[in-house]
Amino acid sequence: MKLFALIAGITLALLQAAPSMAQVDKTRPLKVALVLPGPVSDGTFNSSAAKGIKEAQEKYPNITVSVRENTQFAQSEAALLEYARNGYDVVIGHGFQFAEPAKKIHKQFPKTWFIVNTAKVAEEPNLAAFDNRWGDVGYVGGAVAALMTKSGTIGAVGGIPVPVIQEYNEGFERGAKRIRPDVKTLSAYVGSFSDVAKGKEITLALIEQGADVVTATGNESVIGTLEAAKEKGVLMIGTAFDSASFAPDTVVTTGLVNFDVNLDLAIGKILDGTIKSQIYLLGFNENGLGLAGYGKFEDKISAENKTKIQGIVDEIKAGKTPDLPAIR
Repeated sequence: MKLFALIAGITLALLQAAPSMAQVDKTRPLKVALVLPGPVSDGTFNSSAAKGIKEAQEKYPNITVSVRENTQFAQSEAALLEYARNGYDVVIGHGFQFAEPAKKIHKQFPKTWFIVNTAKVAEEPNLAAFDNRWGDVGYVGGAVAALMTKSGTIGAVGGIPVPVIQEYNEGFERGAKRIRPDVKTLSAYVGSFSDVAKGKEITLALIEQGADVVTATGNESVIGTLEAAKEKGVLMIGTAFDSASFAPDTVVTTGLVNFDVNLDLAIGKILDGTIKSQIYLLGFNENGLGLAGYGKFEDKISAENKTKIQGIVDEIKAGKTPDLPAIR
C-alpha cells in the first residue's frame, strides 16, 4: 500500500509539474536559501544547482538568495534550521541527506517552504521534493558509452549508493547492453561524495581492468574520475552538469540533470501559490533531463549512431522503454 501511495503521489505530481506562469508574481520578494553538500565548482551535482539558482535570480529579480556550500552530513539539520530561524521563505536542501532533517523540523516553521532535491519526501503542510529520473538519463549515457568503447568494457563510479546513484548506474548498464549486448560494465563506490583522491584511485582500478569509457556520480569525487580518465586517455560520460569544458578531449557528452528546471519549478509554484506537499518527478518530458552536445566528438560519432541515441531518448519520452530502472 505504501508503494502504491508513493506511485500515485508521483503520478499526480507529474500531471501538475508545470507552474501556471501567467499567475506568477515575478516581483514578489522572496528569501531563498540553497544548501549544498559540496562546492559550486565540482563540475557536476553542485555546479548544476548553482547554475539553476543564478538563473532564478535573473528571472525573479526580487528574490534574495543565500547559498551555503560544503555542508557536511552532520551539519544538514543545523543548516536548514539556521535559515528557517532567520525568516527565509524557502529553504532548499540539495541532496538526499537533507530529507530526514527537513522532515524532522519543517512543522516548526509553517511559513517556510522546505524543498529537497534528489529525494522522495513530502509532508503537509510545507515539505515537498523535486527529483529527477536518474535511471533514464543513465540509460542514455550507457548507450553512448557502448557506442564509444573499443575494449567492450565500461565503468561506473558512484559516490555513495543512494537511490538516485543506484538508479543511474543501473540505467547506465542497461542502456549499454541495449546497444551492445556483450558489453561488460564494471562498477564501484567511493564511499564518499567528496573524496577526489579515492574517486581517482577507484577509477584507475576500473581502467586497469579494461574500462575505456567511464562515468561517475557524486560531488567532488567525480573530479577524481575525470582526472583518471584524462591521465589514462580514456573517455568519460559526464553527469548532471555539462563538464565538457573541463576536459573537451575526454568528455564525450553529459547526461544532464537539469536542476535549474527543478529550482525554477519550485520557486515558480511558491510564487503563484500552486506548490503542494508532494513529490515532483521530472524526466525528459518535463525538461528535467537532457543530453548535452558531443563537443569535440561531434565528427567522431556517425549520423547513424546519433540517430540511435536520439531514438532511445524519444522512446523513453514516449514511455516505450520496458527495461528502464525502477524508481527507488
